[in-house]
Amino acid sequence: MQADEPADLTKRIAKELGAPWHTVAAESLTEALERDVIVDFIADTGDDYSVSKAVARLLVEEFEVSDPDDESKTLRLPRGDVVVFGGDTAYPVATDIEIHNRVVVPWNQVLRKHDDGKTRVILGIPGNHDWFAGLDGFGRMFRRRKVKLEPASDEHISRLPQLGHFIDFVEAFRMGKDVVKRSALALVGYSPVQSASYWALRLAPKVDFWGVDRQLRSVDFRQRAFFADIREDSKDNAIVLSIADPVYAFLEPNPPGVASMKALGLTLEDDGVLVLTGDTHHYCRQNFGKGMHVIAGGGGAFLHPARIARTGFKPPEAEFPGPKTTLALALQVPWQIVHGRSGFLIHSVLGALYAPLFALQWATGRDGKMAAGITAVVATLACLGLGGWRHKFWRIFVLSLVTGAVVGFLPAQAHRLARLVASNAFQLAAFAYAFSIYLGTLAMGTYLMLLTVLGLEQHQALSALAHPGYKHFVRLRVRRDGSAIDGWAFGRVDPLSQADRVVLVDRFQWKNPSR
Repeated sequence: MQADEPADLTKRIAKELGAPWHTVAAESLTEALERDVIVDFIADTGDDYSVSKAVARLLVEEFEVSDPDDESKTLRLPRGDVVVFGGDTAYPVATDIEIHNRVVVPWNQVLRKHDDGKTRVILGIPGNHDWFAGLDGFGRMFRRRKVKLEPASDEHISRLPQLGHFIDFVEAFRMGKDVVKRSALALVGYSPVQSASYWALRLAPKVDFWGVDRQLRSVDFRQRAFFADIREDSKDNAIVLSIADPVYAFLEPNPPGVASMKALGLTLEDDGVLVLTGDTHHYCRQNFGKGMHVIAGGGGAFLHPARIARTGFKPPEAEFPGPKTTLALALQVPWQIVHGRSGFLIHSVLGALYAPLFALQWATGRDGKMAAGITAVVATLACLGLGGWRHKFWRIFVLSLVTGAVVGFLPAQAHRLARLVASNAFQLAAFAYAFSIYLGTLAMGTYLMLLTVLGLEQHQALSALAHPGYKHFVRLRVRRDGSAIDGWAFGRVDPLSQADRVVLVDRFQWKNPSR
């Protein structure tokens, strides 16, 4: 894929948005439209149909806010002229089927009800989940089309799992049949305009907007050359940067995001970049020198925590949810996991792990200390894998060792508990086995909780909790003269409740450092 030159993409977007003929070829989008431009930013959509639909309902709303130039006045913020999807369009793999099921269908149900006849523009960058599908689904949603297509009225959701579709494709290949996919994944009222998975446009006077594709590992040579040429041609322009990985995640440097910035030859502090990113499923804004870093991964996937243990870290300017709420959620994790909130995978694994131990006890009548020791070692290694042992090894190792020992030697204690309720040998074995699985799962849930509470690992606990709340997006007002960008983050604590009110999560202003 070959990206458009910034001037060409800017002109194309201006045409789609209805710029007058005599200004359509202006230097920047705001100049072409002769007004401020509204941009909506959202990331990490398409995890769940209901949540995705709730997020769409949030994004189509208009809001009244205080005018940043005069607090006594109000400012109306309409739906954005441009919506930017900041990566990971659908989960777990952004195939055309999953994007259709989890984004296009629920969003179009909302967009049709709010269709005002205006044409808006959609831009996107891929995250790793988009790349897992080889950009096939991504291209069908975001790449510009040779002819204008109306969004399909098909709202049928395929219930066949990914493996089932794979088997269908293999069978079609074996039989020499064609595999027909959707030619386009279209959203009502939005027109795709980009030619590649990365892009650059002139947003306002002395303000460029870059969308970067880091692929599965890093920003490739073609992109580095593309953006370097743009920077050389417009050295004085400030940059709004959309990347799929945060430069800072959970208040500390994030290697993929840091590598992307390095590949582009940019720094937050010195270049004053406004970074818009997702991947981390919460809201967090931090200022770094002249630059501003905004994580807004609240598009519909599960919730990630705010850092709870933050001694020695620079506090953020705004976050949603905060550490107190995160702690309250984290404390629920062991009980939610043991009672099946995130499924029964851990229960099943522990059941298989304990089976040899109980079989040995049943056959020999011995307590099976060696088998318990082996079980403890296996559990410890599993905990190390979950905790990401490559970082903060010794602290995670100690916590894993304690958890592994508890899991490994639980059956002996479970036998003692079972004696209180069992009346025969079969009941004793059955109750002890069930107690062991229950308490072992509770121990594993406690381990995941402690990883988050102690700041050792930030993904596993709340991912297992699968909390649907704290959804949000960012609405930007790009000033016509390019002097500044005003931003507001709007969200809902419980998006699945019709009674839940929209909250103003954050408001900020990024001033153009080149002016």
